[in-house]
Amino acid sequence: MTCSKSALPKSPLRGIKISLAVALLTSLIGCASKLSDTVEPSAAPQPEPSYGQLEEVVVTGTRQSTSSRNEAPRSVAVESALPHPQDAEIITTNRSDSNLPVLRKDSSYQIYKNYGVNPTISTATEQYSTFAMDVDTVSYQLAKANLKANQLPSKASIRVEEFVNNFAYDYGTTDDVFSVSAEVVPSPYRPGFHLLHIGVKAKHIPDAQRLPANIVLLADVSGSMNGDDKMGLQKQALTALVSQLSPKDSVAIVTYSQSTTVLLPPTRANKKKTVYAAIQKMSAGGGTNVEQGLMRGYKVAAKMAYPGHVNRVVLTSDGLANIGNVDPSAILKQVEDYKRRNIFLTTVGVGQSMYNDYLLEQLANKGNGNYLYLANQSDIERVFVDGLTSQLQAVAKDAKIQLQFNPKRVSLFRQIGYENRSLQTEDFLDASKDGGEVGANQQVTALYEIKLTGQSTDAELANVALSYKKPQGSKVFSFTKSIPSSVLRTTTDHASPDTLLSMSVAAFAEKLRQSYWSRSYDYLHIQSQLSRLPSQLRDSLQLKELQDLVSQASIIDSRRDPYNKELPISRIDYDRVPLLR
Repeated sequence: MTCSKSALPKSPLRGIKISLAVALLTSLIGCASKLSDTVEPSAAPQPEPSYGQLEEVVVTGTRQSTSSRNEAPRSVAVESALPHPQDAEIITTNRSDSNLPVLRKDSSYQIYKNYGVNPTISTATEQYSTFAMDVDTVSYQLAKANLKANQLPSKASIRVEEFVNNFAYDYGTTDDVFSVSAEVVPSPYRPGFHLLHIGVKAKHIPDAQRLPANIVLLADVSGSMNGDDKMGLQKQALTALVSQLSPKDSVAIVTYSQSTTVLLPPTRANKKKTVYAAIQKMSAGGGTNVEQGLMRGYKVAAKMAYPGHVNRVVLTSDGLANIGNVDPSAILKQVEDYKRRNIFLTTVGVGQSMYNDYLLEQLANKGNGNYLYLANQSDIERVFVDGLTSQLQAVAKDAKIQLQFNPKRVSLFRQIGYENRSLQTEDFLDASKDGGEVGANQQVTALYEIKLTGQSTDAELANVALSYKKPQGSKVFSFTKSIPSSVLRTTTDHASPDTLLSMSVAAFAEKLRQSYWSRSYDYLHIQSQLSRLPSQLRDSLQLKELQDLVSQASIIDSRRDPYNKELPISRIDYDRVPLLR
């Protein structure tokens, strides 16, 4: 059950296969946007945490639920420093107020929610770690766009698991719905700890065997889509998606702004000229009512839905809802019945400025869906050409992972990432609790820092269990694998390329979000670890891009250590953050 060293990850970035001629629209943005009190403008200065705001502790004593121990302090007001403050009018309010902060239409901002950083846990108190599977990669794509624009990404935008899952790994496969791989190596980033790499591979389904699909393309045509080439990119993306559909598929197009329109009724996908013509008719203007758009899109999808088919709504947007309900949980309550009817949701973020990551990520997270991001034509190729079957056809829904650590072998553990996917132990087999949707051929990777007890024994380090439902079913299936001592490597020299790559990518994400333990290394250390990968892998386009991003971050990251004043690095205790008294 170890990660293979031989084969190399395949790069999803290759030449654009499809030449699309789409007129790109450019004009000033024409709608105002609302901002909830749980999110913040990306350009706002990041306040330096004080000693009383440490993000991690070793949890000991009374057992706590995962959800409560991962809850991060929330700001009671929205700070307001934008790239051009003279163009912005900000109203900040306390969380108890009913009014929401309002920005003028000519302000440029991005919206994220900070989910905190997982703590280090003592196995004497808690042996279980439970979370929903996640195959999204948007956080990495957003950070890439920021760094290429010579800007550091917002700390709140960094979701470590989405960095790690952006890369392909050479996991073994079986005939089961999921296969599981694991490896444990000494951590080069946290002295005294090991890194546990868990790799899950979903069942492979060839493109030719994909089920027929009934798809509603739900396109945002509000005024904010006029800026940043968003409308042109959206048209290119939808055209590329339709070009890959087969005659057995059906497609409809619904547009929304302050109102909704069925631009194209359900149509066979072989009538591509008709579908392309409808896409080209789209033009932007007005406000954004995501709630109304989703309701209309799901209603059309329900009329198209057919048992044994892929039934899915694909929402493309910058997420800047300002009409109707703007809270993702409240919006999803309106479509709960459609979720139970196995109509899946894909949210596709479009553009780089004026962007609401929080809304789109949560809609996908809670809506039986996945979350994608498009910044350019290469992203369109990666998502809607190379990976279409994976994006459309789910092999499992409400998929969850649970680790049970053996306290005789592991004394401390910390999951790296998945903060907003954490679940309580009892949620693992609870059919009513949301998990993650996993598509055909997709991979899920999870990393843990673990402190070994040093006991010499052949007992397993942990057990890893998976639970899931079939795409059209409600019964929960589960299975368990042990993580034996045989996967433990004595040095990183014996680690697989998969583990070396994943730990370096995770360290990069931790550094960007300034997590407490990232103080013990710098960007040069990450580059050094990447240089140990096989030359064929280092020369791939994907790895060259990663190395360039790490180099760029090292140049522009001049932030101070937010913990140094009270906790200088010379006094760091790698087993725990000091407990406040």
